Amino acid sequence: MHTKRLLPLLAAIFALAGGTAQAQTAAAPQTADSVRVTSGSYYHVTAQEALEIEQQYRLSNGQRLEVQQQGNHFFGRLIDDREWRAKPSVEIYPTGPGQFVSKKGATFVFSNEGEHVVIDDAQLLPGLRLRADMRSASTAAGSDSIRLVSR
Repeated sequence: MHTKRLLPLLAAIFALAGGTAQAQTAAAPQTADSVRVTSGSYYHVTAQEALEIEQQYRLSNGQRLEVQQQGNHFFGRLIDDREWRAKPSVEIYPTGPGQFVSKKGATFVFSNEGEHVVIDDAQLLPGLRLRADMRSASTAAGSDSIRLVSR
């Protein structure tokens, strides 16, 4: 009789423990030059969302952002039409509907069914190029956040 009551309780405890382990593994590893990506729960990007954001975006600094999906991972890469070599891609982690973050802390917010993107802290992305009219003493020193928007 006690066994019938104990089994559902044990099943519930194991289910809770498994959910906690999954939420912990969803976080990105932390290094000296990265931020820890934490979330109360793992966000799964739907196939429709992936289809909408996997494209190229013309950005306000003249570069393009290319977003690609490889398996369950998403990557962003800045493209400069004037250079021959491609910039390195960075993995971006989903944090919510249309929201991603890189290991170093650049945030990407996609809206209008993937037609628009806003990148905050873009100075943390490899290969960022700023036009002369976008530079200031504070951004050159890296102390101000740089926001890029798609056109």
